[in-house]
Amino acid sequence: MTKLAIIDFDGTLCSTHAAVRHVIVQTFASFGREPSSLAEIEAAIGSGIVIAEVFTQLLGLPGGSAEAQLWATRYREIYNGGEGLARTELFPGVREGLADLSGSGWRCFVVSNKNVPALRQALAHFDIERHFEQVIGDEPGKPRKPDPAPFDEAVRPHFGAAGPTQSFVLGDTATDLLFARNIGAKAYWAEYGFGDSAHCLALAPDAR
Repeated sequence: MTKLAIIDFDGTLCSTHAAVRHVIVQTFASFGREPSSLAEIEAAIGSGIVIAEVFTQLLGLPGGSAEAQLWATRYREIYNGGEGLARTELFPGVREGLADLSGSGWRCFVVSNKNVPALRQALAHFDIERHFEQVIGDEPGKPRKPDPAPFDEAVRPHFGAAGPTQSFVLGDTATDLLFARNIGAKAYWAEYGFGDSAHCLALAPDAR
């Protein structure tokens, strides 16, 4: 029996809400712009979309805008420069939960829409990277959750043609729950995270 646990990062393993909000505001300041309202920023964070799409939404830009990519690059520079990690906290019970999963034979993977350097920085800082076989994040030109491609291209090959016999996705947003449905895994909702409760409940998660 092969058991697969796919775990989100923001709002699931770590509380990064304050970090993301702070760096978004700092990014606006770096371009000499007044930030969007707190309500608009909170709504964008809670949607589970990647940071370029967050700025597309906040700035009212067309999809695929080069300007949004420029803002996303600046955001990552600020976040990965220490501003993000300084405001990131590991949720209580995460270390114990990961140890229990590993000890019970679950093979764990991080699949996130966050950039990989930020993921690795935080996982190493909190000493939990060792629990994961692979860390999969946002990379330019590659599909992201809820598209099943991150699973098909990066996770499934670890399990051979038969695939895992049991699998679940644990995440806090509708993006994670849709990703679970798209790959045929159980959808476990981390309701303590950032996701919009109404949207997540409407997707009928298998557990919460």
